[in-house]
Amino acid sequence: VVVLHIDELFSRNLLEQKTAEVQLILDGRKSNTAQIVQGYAMQIVERYNADLASKAPLPMPATALITRNWFNPNLIYPWFTVPGLVALLTMFTGLLVTALTVAREREMGTFDQLLVSPLTSMEILIGKAIPGIIIGMGEGSIILVAAVFGFQVPFTGSLILLYFSMFIFVCSIVGIGLFLSSLCHTQQQALLATFVFMSNAVILSGFGTPIENMPDWLQNMTYINPLRFFLVIVRGIFLKALPLIDVLKNLVPIIIVAVFNLTVAAWFFRKKLE
Repeated sequence: VVVLHIDELFSRNLLEQKTAEVQLILDGRKSNTAQIVQGYAMQIVERYNADLASKAPLPMPATALITRNWFNPNLIYPWFTVPGLVALLTMFTGLLVTALTVAREREMGTFDQLLVSPLTSMEILIGKAIPGIIIGMGEGSIILVAAVFGFQVPFTGSLILLYFSMFIFVCSIVGIGLFLSSLCHTQQQALLATFVFMSNAVILSGFGTPIENMPDWLQNMTYINPLRFFLVIVRGIFLKALPLIDVLKNLVPIIIVAVFNLTVAAWFFRKKLE
């Protein structure tokens, strides 16, 4: 996000052969993008000054660019990266723990014991999902503490809102893990499936590469990736105190993915038990 502000004195200062100031406001949460946009803006201002000097006897520079970065004034890169690691490691831990559960039961031969147990398929599914949710939330809490006290990343938003969003996000990831686990017969297959999903989810999340730079058809695929929306939430809560309405806008897609994944996982799990 970038805002170019030109005040009402710009033209008057140019006519009076004074330095005219232009303000550039950048979103400092994306430090690399902000620096790139700032570089382009500087080139445009330099070209404008050169064209202006060639047409009128004005001293150089005639226009000065004043840059201000919101939410990350000094463009500190860990402020952009570390909050994203909260989402990334939470997803990795919750997905890995959950994906290995049913596959481990089937590989060790204890899966048949579940068939004769008095528990229903839904109760078994919940039992397999709870450890992944607890461990995923615990991992997210550890990275959160490390980000605030270790890397000195400012936390300006609501902690309750962050944990609520994290819980919804972990539920969607657990649904994916149970779905992968119900399809795999060995832990090795489940592990490979987890890394295949993880690599694609990270690439399509905007963690390293801006989604705006992707092709249109690839940008549409990112809407089914819950990590994309949770990254917006966690970075927004950390650096700009993201309000509730904006958090809910990004939570709705995660809730849809969570309901779909848990429903499909329960259906596959029930078929395996029948």
